[in-house]
Formats: sequence, structure tokens, C-alpha cells
Amino acid sequence: MKVIIFGASRLASLLWYCLSQDSTHEVVGFTVDALHRQGVALHGLPLVDFEAVEQHFPPPDHAMIVALGITDMNGLRRARCTAARNKGYSLASYVSSRAMIWPDLKIGDNCLIFDGVILQPFTTLGEGVIVRSGVHISHHNTISDFCFIGPRACLGGSVTIGERCFIGLNAMVCPGVSIGDRCFVAAGATLNRDADGDHMYIGVPARRRPLPTGGSREIAAASS
Repeated sequence: MKVIIFGASRLASLLWYCLSQDSTHEVVGFTVDALHRQGVALHGLPLVDFEAVEQHFPPPDHAMIVALGITDMNGLRRARCTAARNKGYSLASYVSSRAMIWPDLKIGDNCLIFDGVILQPFTTLGEGVIVRSGVHISHHNTISDFCFIGPRACLGGSVTIGERCFIGLNAMVCPGVSIGDRCFVAAGATLNRDADGDHMYIGVPARRRPLPTGGSREIAAASS
């Protein structure tokens, strides 16, 4: 399948490498919003304005993968997935051959599952979920649309995560915990009870704080 990657960040570069080395997808180009485009090529492939991407890569012949991180609590990734569909593109996913999964794994479109991930049976991932390297996701979990799970995070069994959540590097979510929409669990936190949406949880055990307004940098600074 011929694929265009939305994004020109380090995450997009990482995805390009993984797709090139470890998938049947053929990456043929990159696209970003015109306001943010710098240059005309990335990794030797065309980099074009998203506003005119269908003129370069017609939707009937190409799929797209949106490789954007946690900006606007994963809201920007959701918005660009919607915009890509509105242009007629199907959304592809990537599952590393180095991930440990089961044949009946259920994932939505535009999911990225990287190397070393362990996904146990009876777990479902919604649309647009990014699971970084070394994550352990136990059995009977439900991870809703457009979540981001950072490297080495560990989720116990029967965990439920709402939409647009962020689970940080080395964070732990204990079995049976439910997490509301747009919740930020900081790096290294241990969440041992249910968590409210639109809040931040920090520490061991995790303590609730207001979710800062602003972009990803403000949230990251508040969680440090």
C-alpha cells in the first residue's frame, strides 16, 4: 500500500523508518499544513502542503497515517485524521513485528504500535492510539480513541482509559482503574484509583492536579 505520512517531526521520521524497514507499506511522501511546512522534501521524499495533498497523491491510490503527538491533548491528531478522511483518504495503521500481540487484537485506524510492546488478549484499542516502545498492556483493557501511551508504561488488567488521554513514560496504572477523557498521567506516576477527566495525576501514589491551559509545553512543565 502506498502511504503518505502527515507530519515532519521526529515522530514522523521514526514512523517513516519503521514503515520502510518493517511493513508492507510504501511511504511515498509527507504532508503538513502549509503554515508549518519547511522545505520541499524529507528523507528524499516529497513534502507537500496538506491543503493540496490530493493533487500530488490521489486518495484512491494512497492511504495516510497521521504521525502527530500529544498537541492539544491529542486533539490535533484527531482533527487531522478527520480532515484526511474528508479528503477521501483511508487511514492506515502500523504494528511492529517486534511487538508481542495476539491474532485477534482489535485496533482502530491510524494506530501506531511500536517495538517491544506487549498487548495481552481481550484488549481493544480505539482509533488513533499511539503505543510507544516497551509498553505492557494487560488483558481486558479498553483504550479509547486518540490516546498516547509513553515508553515503558504498564497497564494492569481491566483498565479503562477514556479518549485523548496521555500516559507518561514509566507510568503505572493499577488493575481495574478507570480514567476519564483528556487525563494526563505524568511520567513515573502510579495511578491506584479511578481518575477524573481533564486533570493531571502526578507522583506515587498519583495526586490530582488541575490540567494547565495552554499547549503541550505548559502541561509538561507542570508535570515535572
